[in-house]
Amino acid sequence: MNREAKNTLITFRILMDLAAVTVAWLGSYFIRFTPIFPAPKGIPDLELYAKLIPFLWVLTVLSFTLTGHYQRTGKHRTPLLESVDLIPAAILLSVSFVAFSYFYEEYRYSRGVTLVFMALSPILLVTGRSLIRKFFRAWQKSKDPVRVLVISDQDLVTSALSIMETSDLRSYRVAKVISTGEAFKCGGLESESIPESWIDYLATHRIESVIVAVPNAGFETLSQGLGVMANQVGSLRIIPDVLKYTKFTPGIDLIKGYPVVSLHESPLSGSGYVAKRLFDIVGAIVALTLFSPIMIFLSILVPLSSRGPILYRQQRMGLDGKPFDILKFRSMPLDAEKKTGAVWAQPTDNRATKLGSFMRKTSLDELPQLLNVLKGEMSLVGPRPERPVFVDQFRREIPGYMLRHKVKAGITGWAQVNGWRGDTSLEKRIEFDLYYIQNWSILLDAKIILMTFISGFINKNAY
Repeated sequence: MNREAKNTLITFRILMDLAAVTVAWLGSYFIRFTPIFPAPKGIPDLELYAKLIPFLWVLTVLSFTLTGHYQRTGKHRTPLLESVDLIPAAILLSVSFVAFSYFYEEYRYSRGVTLVFMALSPILLVTGRSLIRKFFRAWQKSKDPVRVLVISDQDLVTSALSIMETSDLRSYRVAKVISTGEAFKCGGLESESIPESWIDYLATHRIESVIVAVPNAGFETLSQGLGVMANQVGSLRIIPDVLKYTKFTPGIDLIKGYPVVSLHESPLSGSGYVAKRLFDIVGAIVALTLFSPIMIFLSILVPLSSRGPILYRQQRMGLDGKPFDILKFRSMPLDAEKKTGAVWAQPTDNRATKLGSFMRKTSLDELPQLLNVLKGEMSLVGPRPERPVFVDQFRREIPGYMLRHKVKAGITGWAQVNGWRGDTSLEKRIEFDLYYIQNWSILLDAKIILMTFISGFINKNAY
């Protein structure tokens, strides 16, 4: 989206937001003071409430500006994500407006009107944004399509065409195709070879936008042409050839003016991270409440089963490869690993106490990890954490093993509820872990927790 279109969209958004909060405030007045709801002190003049509208406008613009909402055009975002993005700004607006009306000494405004406004304004703001999106899209589409030059090869041209479908509100049309390798067809057009004069070529064919999607080696042949294109067209977009190096969606940051591509960007960022963290905190508190009688009972039995502390701390690898101490109910004697060292648990493993063996088979020894979740070291759902000594071994043997550390480790996970637990195929476990990371959602987390309870804590591979 060019700067002019972006500024126009922001202007439309501001005007719609001001209209939405105005309707919400006046609507709240009429909803509160209707014959249905009694007003013992009488119905106040509408003028008293209308006086606050200019202050409400100022607070609206400040709230959305401080949360950075007007700087996000939303061109790559779905309407649902854009609506979720409105929540922080709407909360800040409600809190600041309530505070302002409280200290506004001219009149004590009805708390009922304020409460209705707090509920009504987010609905109208979301509705207004939806109308703006539809209007702006129709307005942009009414213009002549942007003439695009696609520079690519046969393998990456699909990526270039996908940008035209999703990257802007304006319609695009492929005018010319240039191949950096062998000739191919694209949308009925035969690809052409690199021209001798880029300036003449762009001017002759009235090119307004250029999309470049070539292999890394292909940029060498375009090094001079890119500089010319940057000065001759309004939009130049380059798709780095990095997807072959990653299984996740890459992230791009601007650091001191330099674009930096992160190959393994975690999908749990921004609002997704906040949602998952809240889900973990609430879930851990509920689980600790439900399982507290069992945990207290086990705290009494563990010291009686063998000498030593109730809880066992063991270093595991967590988010971004950082170690942390996982908590478990102690299931083995204190010197169980003195002779063997760190070993992978096997079905024939007889180092556990009788109580410990029972806790392992029923997964009750994992309950203290709810405290790890509250501390932020783990999540309720995620790939199971391993000990650093095993991580060092597996990362050399299994491609993509370290990618599972792009999210927090979990008490339960997609691999575990599908049977890949204990001494089973590590390759399959990694496959399921990566599927979880690529397809994460709160609903998937809830499904995994439900599957954990339905299948029970007892597992044939738990020992």
